[in-house]
Amino acid sequence: MSDKFTNNVRARLYKQGYQGFTKDDYTSAAIAVECDDLNNPTKEQLSQAVDYLKVKSTSQLSVVDEPVEETFLVGLEDAQPDAELDNSQLTVASQEINSITVTSEDKRQIVTAQSSALGFELTEQETLSIAENVDDTFTDYSQFISTVTAAIKNYVDQKFDVIEQSFETNAQDLREHVSNRASRLNQKVNNFSGDIKADMGVIRQNIKSTQFSILARLNAAQ
Repeated sequence: MSDKFTNNVRARLYKQGYQGFTKDDYTSAAIAVECDDLNNPTKEQLSQAVDYLKVKSTSQLSVVDEPVEETFLVGLEDAQPDAELDNSQLTVASQEINSITVTSEDKRQIVTAQSSALGFELTEQETLSIAENVDDTFTDYSQFISTVTAAIKNYVDQKFDVIEQSFETNAQDLREHVSNRASRLNQKVNNFSGDIKADMGVIRQNIKSTQFSILARLNAAQ
């Protein structure tokens, strides 16, 4: 009996004209969207799984075969005047590489799905920017998903780096501003203290002068 995850994803794909997926396909989709409870998937996980399998169905499988190359070494025998096949060596090089090729739309869909799975949303411009930095050909879907996830994380790291640099710059500006204001305040306090001392000196001198004047008048009256 199929689980709710598989049934819901299959039904959604069928409505959109996508069929022919295997049990392994649904399992890989569940792993890709991190759905641990197949009988209790979220709507977001179901949507991401549908996008994942749509990309998988539209991606092209390219097989690159290298032709067989045969190399024969021909030598000459000293005792015979005619050329004769003396030594032959057959080298066979055959390599088959299975890879997937994804379109720009595939990349945008997976970037959107993976960013949602990571817990945040990207703007359309951010999605396009990340997708442009993702290659078109991969060994398998696992590598494709891993590459997209790494590209998203790298983009987020760059954003945080900008924010952190802004904090550091603003903090330095604030420290310089506080230091400047403190210096100006200290200067004003010093100036005020100097003015007070000068005023007190004048006051003391005036008091002494007044005292001498009073004493002089008293002496004259006697």
